[in-house]
Parts: sequence; structure tokens; C-alpha cells
Amino acid sequence: MHPIRAVLFDLDGTLADTAGEIALALARTFAEFGLPALPEAAVREMIGRGVAVLVERALERSASGVDAGAVFERFEHHYEQTAGTTAELYPTVRDSLARLAARRLPLAVVTNKPRPFTQRLLEQLQIGDAFAAVVCGDDGWPKKPGPEMLLAACERVARRAEETLMLGDSANDVLAARAAGCPVWCVPYGYNEGRAVETLGADRIVADVAEAVARVLGANPVDSSG
Repeated sequence: MHPIRAVLFDLDGTLADTAGEIALALARTFAEFGLPALPEAAVREMIGRGVAVLVERALERSASGVDAGAVFERFEHHYEQTAGTTAELYPTVRDSLARLAARRLPLAVVTNKPRPFTQRLLEQLQIGDAFAAVVCGDDGWPKKPGPEMLLAACERVARRAEETLMLGDSANDVLAARAAGCPVWCVPYGYNEGRAVETLGADRIVADVAEAVARVLGANPVDSSG
């Protein structure tokens, strides 16, 4: 594997636990349509392919004939109210980002989440300044698992795909990285649509972001700028 000279991060399920506030927004949306709220555990398995797919999956789970477009519109309204309110960084994330920044490795977020919600979440979690680039699901590229968002992030951080690590938690991240030509590692605690992380085909499974950073820095003992 090439030396790692930049790191791309998935957001939901990799850097931050956001399922609670997403489930709350979905519950408030469903209440407007007379539908029962889904358990948070069920919502966790629906996260990862963008808001529209989340809503479609939730409606399929509820066996409802309600128009998905109308539900999508109201979900965005409610998620605007909940985004960044209860989400928390996973342990070790903040310190790990600081360690990478100190070694001058460019970092980026690549998420299927729409930009307004992404920016609000990064601001609320106070980690937005850590990233040289943020590529979101409504920026105009096909969403993960396509490679385009990752390639756009590589261009923005001025690194080749083969030297840019994707750290994620789902098959979306692995498939996107494979298509882009990036090495890919996965954490085991995120939103992987109910699949065991061992089945995703990542190059490596790391316990958390801290282990990923330790391995990256251990393989890059010198300044990685330039």
C-alpha cells in the first residue's frame, strides 16, 4: 500500500453518533402523518445512503402508502430542528483529528448527508476547522457508493487516490473507495445497514479512530505536507 498522505472520513457512524437525532426527526415526521415512530435501532440500519433513501426505507418498514415526497419534505423540516442537538463525537475522535492536524495531513469529510445538515453538525461538534474539504450528498456528484465524491475530495486536498485513506463504517464507504482507488479501513461500531463489519471487504478493521490515526502516523514518521 502507498504511504497515506491524506485521510477522508465518513461522518455519521464514523466520526459522530447521530442516530438519536435522526430517529427523533423521523418520529416527529411520522407523527404528522399518523404513523408510529420506528425504534432507534431500526433507524440505525437505514442510515448511510442519504435522506431520500432513509425516508423510503422508513416508509417501507411502516408499510404505509403515504407519499414519500411529502414525508421527505417534512423530515427535512424536522431534521433542521434536531441536527447537531444530541449528536456526539465517538470517543478519541477529537484528539485523533488534532494529532493528524499536527502532522499536517490534509483531512476531508465525505458524506451523503446534505450540506446544510453537515455544516451544522460539524459546527455544533466543533470539528469543522479540522477539515480542508467537506464533500456532501447534495454537492452535485453521485452519492456513495459511487467514487465521484471521494475523487472530488482527493482533488480538493491535492492528493492522489492511492495515497488517500477512506475511513468509514459501511459497505457504501468500501465500495466507493474501491471504485475510486483509495485504500479503505472501517470501524466496527457504525451504521452498516445491519451487516457485520467483517463482511464489508475493507482493507483493515480498526477499533476506533484513534487506532486508525496511530497506524497512519506510524507509517508516516515524517511531515506529510507537500
